[in-house]
Amino acid sequence: MIAIGLVLGAYVIVEVTHKSVSSSVSVLVAKDTLYSIPGSQFNAIAFTISSNSVIQGTFSDTFGIVVYTLTPAELDHLAKTGLIPTYEWTSGTIANDSVENLVVKVSPGAWDLAFVNPNPLNTTLVGFYTELTLAPA
Repeated sequence: MIAIGLVLGAYVIVEVTHKSVSSSVSVLVAKDTLYSIPGSQFNAIAFTISSNSVIQGTFSDTFGIVVYTLTPAELDHLAKTGLIPTYEWTSGTIANDSVENLVVKVSPGAWDLAFVNPNPLNTTLVGFYTELTLAPA
């Protein structure tokens, strides 16, 4: 796997929210939510699922962002070291001021959806145009 490093400053988790997901559609992030993610930091949404599911939603960002699905151990490694040596899925770099229509398949287990700001200098804003939902596949 490719090791992805982020510049470490005061590297902390900006927000980790845990969602317990039932068999129906669950809202992970409400429409019109705005995340402010300082340079080299991230927001993460933790959830556990018992069947194959799909994460869907539309958002944009101001200075670029990378989205990952990580196991809890991978998120812990990111929080401690600023490195992401392994991950289940990544969006790759989403350019600033672009709109991303996220559709991500996830398998059963405990997961973290991490919105990572790779820019060490600028705070990026991530705004959700639609709800970010998790539904059975």
